Amino acid sequence: MRKPTLVALAIVAAALLGGACKEDEPRPPVAANEPASPGVGASGGGGGTRDASIADGGADAADGGACTDLAVGGGLIDQLAVNDDPPRGSGGTIVDGVYDLTDVRVYQGAAGLPGPTGTSYQGSIRITGTTFERVLVFQTSAGPSTEIRSSGTFTANATNATIALSCPTASQEQVTYSVTDSSVAFTNLVTKESFTFVRQP
Repeated sequence: MRKPTLVALAIVAAALLGGACKEDEPRPPVAANEPASPGVGASGGGGGTRDASIADGGADAADGGACTDLAVGGGLIDQLAVNDDPPRGSGGTIVDGVYDLTDVRVYQGAAGLPGPTGTSYQGSIRITGTTFERVLVFQTSAGPSTEIRSSGTFTANATNATIALSCPTASQEQVTYSVTDSSVAFTNLVTKESFTFVRQP
């Protein structure tokens, strides 16, 4: 099986517009303190915040649920590698509510090898105005699952957005996003990882 992409999630909120990436830094799933998630693990250059991937939520240590009380919803979703470039988002207005994860992809360009990456995710987000909360659990075929909880703000700019996390640590995700009637998809502009969430009834 393919190894997951190792880059700090700069998710769903910080994957939107961040600093330099560190691809060799191991990370847990999207809700643990010293996570080793397959997202974008990157340290920002010289300042307080860093660029992270959607999967790691900018977390550096388990927060014990302090960032959000959001329950993990939905089922376990296998991440798929796509041998193409990620599509550009179409933007839109996100309706307040809780959304469960339904699709995870990583775009590897034309030379990439498509198929399962060996990494699975389960999780939910809650959006209330500009407030953004996320809980992600990820696991690889070679190890135990990891949970990462994070919270911050979501700021849209046309078809792109910035997820600025303040808990458990300060980080940013630079993303492009698309909204449909009941779903929202975020694609990290740095890690090329895409996470689609469907709103709960």
